[in-house]
Amino acid sequence: MPIFEFKCESCGKEFERLIFASDTDPVPCPVCGSEKTRKVLSVFSSNPVERQASAGSCGTRHTGGG
Repeated sequence: MPIFEFKCESCGKEFERLIFASDTDPVPCPVCGSEKTRKVLSVFSSNPVERQASAGSCGTRHTGGG
């Protein structure tokens, strides 16, 4: 099940909900209970350079001495 971001049009609260993409039931706001909510476009970013560095790539090894 993917996580979708929603925004309540009544109170402005933004929240996430784990739902099936095929679900058609309204998603109520966790703050005010309103069903006037809409999906918000989620921004996904991936930086392959950072991922490489955090995946255990070898850098220059510094040794003492000298």
